[in-house]
Amino acid sequence: MKRFLLIPLLILAACKEDVAAVPEPVEMTEEALGYYCQMALVEHDGPKGQAHLEGMPAPIFFSQVRDVIAYLHMPEQSHAVAIAYVQDMTNATWEAPGAWMPAREALYVAGSDAIGGMGASEFVPFSDKESAEAFVHDHGGRIVAFADIRTEDVLGDAAPAENSDSDDINARLEALGQ
Repeated sequence: MKRFLLIPLLILAACKEDVAAVPEPVEMTEEALGYYCQMALVEHDGPKGQAHLEGMPAPIFFSQVRDVIAYLHMPEQSHAVAIAYVQDMTNATWEAPGAWMPAREALYVAGSDAIGGMGASEFVPFSDKESAEAFVHDHGGRIVAFADIRTEDVLGDAAPAENSDSDDINARLEALGQ
């Protein structure tokens, strides 16, 4: 009788899907280079980004947050993105950005006077809405959720549109496991 009870357990164990652990953020070193510019990240002020690609041993870094968001919007990536992180600017300075947080969880200030590490207008990430509102008060712009950022918002100079249609990017990111 015990043998018959063991068989369903073995079948369930064999059918169990292995769930890969989400990679943790990696701290930047002096040698870390921006994916697009191939310049040392420590030479640029402002928040940075990193994307962990499935099957790759190390993340790719970005000199500014706008670049990692743009990367996530591009359909021609060679690997699925396991997770992307940005540096939280809540309680941080432009010269010393804060801790890493998942890009999807951040609120972004877009269209402000903030310029990122590569000289383009920046999407400034915050984990705290009140801090984002204080940044808007001091630097202009508006608060936008990650899911509402459209491809044209990060590839052009304009701030995100008020009523964006972001279904396409959100569906692609869901399909990538992001």
